[in-house]
Amino acid sequence: MGLLAVATGLLISAPTRSQSPADSKSCISAALANEKSHTISAERGQASDEKREAYRKVVVDRIEFDRPVNLSSSDIEQIIKRANDSERNANSPAWVDEMSEIELRSAWQDQGYFKAAVNVHARSIGGDTNIERFVVAVHVLNEGHQYHLGNLKFVDISTIPEGELRQAFPLHEGELFSVERIRAGIRALTNLYASHGYLDFTAVPETEIDENLQRISLVMHLDEQRQFRVGTVDIQGLDPVLEAKLRSLLVPGEVFNGPSIDTYFKENRPLIPRGMDNFEIRRNVRTGIVDLMFDPRLCH
Repeated sequence: MGLLAVATGLLISAPTRSQSPADSKSCISAALANEKSHTISAERGQASDEKREAYRKVVVDRIEFDRPVNLSSSDIEQIIKRANDSERNANSPAWVDEMSEIELRSAWQDQGYFKAAVNVHARSIGGDTNIERFVVAVHVLNEGHQYHLGNLKFVDISTIPEGELRQAFPLHEGELFSVERIRAGIRALTNLYASHGYLDFTAVPETEIDENLQRISLVMHLDEQRQFRVGTVDIQGLDPVLEAKLRSLLVPGEVFNGPSIDTYFKENRPLIPRGMDNFEIRRNVRTGIVDLMFDPRLCH
């Protein structure tokens, strides 16, 4: 038995929890995206630094396998598309290992080949000052068995019924074991708990492999953390009708439902002033209170 995140190296990391009960303050473009926004900004900044250092975009022309594989032509096309959608620097050799792990192994693992192992090499076929084209050669060490999901279990449940958790999780017992669908399941559980005010919820997957039955059982360890409720709500520069609708979702004293705020901005985006969805949130971990300020002048 072992942690799936360790076994694959591909699952999303659990969010970092606050270590202080004091107020935390951040500008976010979605109710639950404060930590992710910092990560994205850092990644963009890193990409900008790379471009300043003789950046040339990697373009994968085609992939050549040294043996027949259990991937369809559409799977391979998707691998190439995802690789080319990534901003990878041809002047950095690390891009080959990244593609091997992120696009190639993921393609097998999403088809149930959980233990697929490959070696990847790239051959340049030319380019210019902006891009370099490559043929990617894949030596398939082993595709391994194709696994299905065995038992699915949720532990440390105290708030949301197990039936609701199973309904939210996109992978069901007997279906092909897919790392991407487990990632999607963690996102769905995180969103579900956030709708009940549990903003620091985490889910850690643990696996047990049965080689004889070619099944992988999954245990989801759930950690709810503290439930948050709405404190003060300050809204500036919004049409009165839209403001009333937003306030109906943020009633002081009631459970804070972050995903409902995301939905509100998506549904009303054409009518909302530019910058209004960048708002300030203050979370007090000690009291479990969330104070919010909506103002298009914020975070500029």
